[in-house]
Amino acid sequence: MATLFAAQVCGSTGFSMSMAVGAIMAAAITGTNTWSGLPVAIGSLGTALASYPLSRLMARTGRRLGLAVGYSLAVAGAALGMVGVVQQSFVLFLAGMALFGTAQTSNLLARYAAADISPGAQRGRAMGLIVWGSTVGSIIGPMLMAPAIGVGAMLGVSRVASAFLISVAGYTLAAILVEAFLRPDPLAIARQIEPSSPTRAAQRGRETGVILREPRVIVAYGALMVSQLVMIGTTSTSPLYLHDHGHAVGTIGLAVSMHLGGMYIASPLSGWLCDRFGRLPMIGAGGVVLLGALALAGLAPGRAGGVVMAGLFLNGVGWNLAFVSASALLTDALSPVERASIQGLADLVMGLMGAVGSALGGMVLGAWGFGMLNVLGAVMLLAPLGASWLQRQALAASVAQPDPWAS
Repeated sequence: MATLFAAQVCGSTGFSMSMAVGAIMAAAITGTNTWSGLPVAIGSLGTALASYPLSRLMARTGRRLGLAVGYSLAVAGAALGMVGVVQQSFVLFLAGMALFGTAQTSNLLARYAAADISPGAQRGRAMGLIVWGSTVGSIIGPMLMAPAIGVGAMLGVSRVASAFLISVAGYTLAAILVEAFLRPDPLAIARQIEPSSPTRAAQRGRETGVILREPRVIVAYGALMVSQLVMIGTTSTSPLYLHDHGHAVGTIGLAVSMHLGGMYIASPLSGWLCDRFGRLPMIGAGGVVLLGALALAGLAPGRAGGVVMAGLFLNGVGWNLAFVSASALLTDALSPVERASIQGLADLVMGLMGAVGSALGGMVLGAWGFGMLNVLGAVMLLAPLGASWLQRQALAASVAQPDPWAS
């Protein structure tokens, strides 16, 4: 757990800084703001597309190698992105951002490694602690910018591109930590504590189609997909919305920080709550908090920046509740031999939903405005929440099944 947490801090330190200046570097290279959103989109797509291959690698070789490969690819991506900035090559820069996104893949998959080494009743808290490491990394990152600029000056790298030096150092350290200290491998531990039932021992894992029809898996996938789609779709355009209503850059930055804080700072609490009160109730609570956040941000006038910021903060908190609880529920439903590939597929789909949400959010904002964007987000949430409520007894019976893989 200490190794996973330290690697998460290092990985998120590198990820937060360079993603923050990606738009600035894109504008500097191309000379226009038109393509300023492309680096973040490409990085997010890289995160999503790397999820399944890295998870398949983990299924064959264990968590350690998969996490280390993800961070190592991100080191190469950060270096390539820096070369793209120095050479003023937008193609190289975007190629670097695609590889850069694999660091976030490792950051996300690390929560499942924490679940592997935790008893079923403590999985939520273990996952929440690892996700919370992203908050620590986001705080440390800006503190390293001044020394990074100094090193960049010695290397002939611009001040903005020097943020990539933080990424190179952070990802390298994360890869080294995982490779050196994540022993024994978390998946090996999970498989060792599996009961030695003859039928289970001989089992290689269920077919993917069978697993995806399991009620707990359906609920977990649905919660991850919908919460990601709604969260990204309604918040990715919020800086532009605030800017159009005359808010200063500092205010916009504070709004983004509050949203990110809500996404990660509540992770330990989310984990404790889902262990204490159950996965399903906390997934539902996350949906209700998201609904309240959408109402608050969508109904408030654009000039009321403080109210909009409060809505963005609650948006992150609601997403976190659903994210941590659904991740724990998914792990509960899978045997150790099934986990890596099915969890990776979940993160792939979740990442793609984020990309779709970001694209659709911009279209809806341009066509109908921020209020309607939040209304549509609420409608998307109401359908699965209503279906879950109608099927609550059947779902509760499914979730109440004993977990044969927890110690």
